[in-house]
Amino acid sequence: TNIIRRLLGQDFQEYEATVGVEFGFVEAKDVDKEDSSISLSIQLWDTSGAERYRAITTSHIRNADGAFLVYDINSELSFKALEYWYDSIKKICGDDLTIYLLGNKLDLALEDTQMRKVNKDHAMMFYKSHSSISYWTECSAKKNFNIRETFRSFYREIYNKYKLKMDEKT
Repeated sequence: TNIIRRLLGQDFQEYEATVGVEFGFVEAKDVDKEDSSISLSIQLWDTSGAERYRAITTSHIRNADGAFLVYDINSELSFKALEYWYDSIKKICGDDLTIYLLGNKLDLALEDTQMRKVNKDHAMMFYKSHSSISYWTECSAKKNFNIRETFRSFYREIYNKYKLKMDEKT
């Protein structure tokens, strides 16, 4: 939720669990390196990872162009849930989806190294063993670190994928 808040230019809020689904809109500029006038209007859907909302969440995955699998680097439980979400996304959307893997709450792990429960090697193994995931990094929504850069890369990848399809059709 705070990652999306940051993208929308809002302040970080202390723990506020997502209830069901929330969404926002972002105007993504600078997606085409050759034509700076092109921008995308992006709908961002923040879905709850809680088990009781899974039916609602999976219905919002349909027709997505991309997905972020976000886990808390200080929570082994959130990392273990990635397998379920990866499988759900693949089952619903197939192979034509841009998927990024994003470890959040890096600020806590940097403040206290004992906090980190998911080491980088473990996350890298997950990333490499799931061929549909095209990118992995870590960020901090609290410190607003590596959020915009990661999403800019994500938008560009989606844009380039669709631009290539359009070029093939014409």
